[in-house]
Amino acid sequence: MPETTRAPQPMPALSALMRAQPHDVRARGDFVLALKSWAVRDCARLVHAHYDERIAPALERDGALSNTSAEDRRRVKHELSGELIFQLWCKLSYESQGMKWEFVDRIVHQHLETLQRAADDYLTREQPLGSLTLNPDLELPANIHNNEIHRQPRGFTFEYHDRDISAGALYNMGALIGPAVAAGRGRLSRGRSAGDFLCELVRQRFPELEPRDVLEIGCGTGRNTPAYKRTFPEARVQAVDCAAGLLRWAFVSAESQGVAIDFSQMDITCMAFPDASFDLVASHIVGHETSKKHLPLMIAEAWRVLRPGGVMFHMDVPIQRGRIDLCDQVLNDFQVRHNGEPFWTGWIDADIPALMRAAGVPDACAFVSYDSPPERNSPWYCYGARKPL
Repeated sequence: MPETTRAPQPMPALSALMRAQPHDVRARGDFVLALKSWAVRDCARLVHAHYDERIAPALERDGALSNTSAEDRRRVKHELSGELIFQLWCKLSYESQGMKWEFVDRIVHQHLETLQRAADDYLTREQPLGSLTLNPDLELPANIHNNEIHRQPRGFTFEYHDRDISAGALYNMGALIGPAVAAGRGRLSRGRSAGDFLCELVRQRFPELEPRDVLEIGCGTGRNTPAYKRTFPEARVQAVDCAAGLLRWAFVSAESQGVAIDFSQMDITCMAFPDASFDLVASHIVGHETSKKHLPLMIAEAWRVLRPGGVMFHMDVPIQRGRIDLCDQVLNDFQVRHNGEPFWTGWIDADIPALMRAAGVPDACAFVSYDSPPERNSPWYCYGARKPL
């Protein structure tokens, strides 16, 4: 009788690995999350109250402050920097993030052999559902390669060997005690990802769109990517990122869920796809991870590979300077200086409509909106366009 092919072993759930830790280790994780939560919510509220009661009234004696003024932001930062409550918030935010990564890094490396063995079953599978194409000669973008984004140890692009999935494991386990959880929101709610919500918005706004080819750019660990295949089951779904370790994790995750997706390692500002290759080009929290140079290139590249009649739809953090107050803008500046987010303030100041216009997007086709899923207490910043026929 012919030998049957052994089914790949399931990937261990990272949340289960965390829950399976000894009591003292779990207690450490609970403490770190509680500390992050107090910094993100309670201490930040105290900073806001101090700003509203003392800083803003003092500065407004010389005239009203404007949320769109970079000069006013500098003035507020100067005044807040000398206040003990702001210094406490900075210290708690920095230390709790370091404690988080120390905790997560230890657990990932404790289970790395098991995780890698399970991943290898999918990475070496003879007939995978989708595909994984890596490019070891790719020149990695300096803003990603030379930076520990979110202060993740060793960054997104490090590798121990040519099958290494540890960068992806670190990223996803870090999300279990990341900012959304610390702020009281789960990473997934009711089984839905942010990708599900993006697809829901596409369905609502463009109900006649039935894409044959879908592209997600900057897919990272692929947490949102399966949503595109679930929403558009007849479409071929492709996803790109520059970090090989994140892509391996994304591929293994999709394969283990039984979802066929083709992952490729590319620079999203210069992709190896012909013009007009896709009916839907989407991204989630990618723009704020780029740079002043790369953001317009990313938008232009997404528009280039979009077919006439297709839709470009990006979703990102809602921290535009005209929307959040000066105190929040100063708190966000902490991300640039102390949390591995060099473009965070640049993203606050980015003029997305102007960047789309410069990429050749007609104003009449473009959209910008703030949209909230019912399970989330803050919106996403959405922007994009439908390409004229």
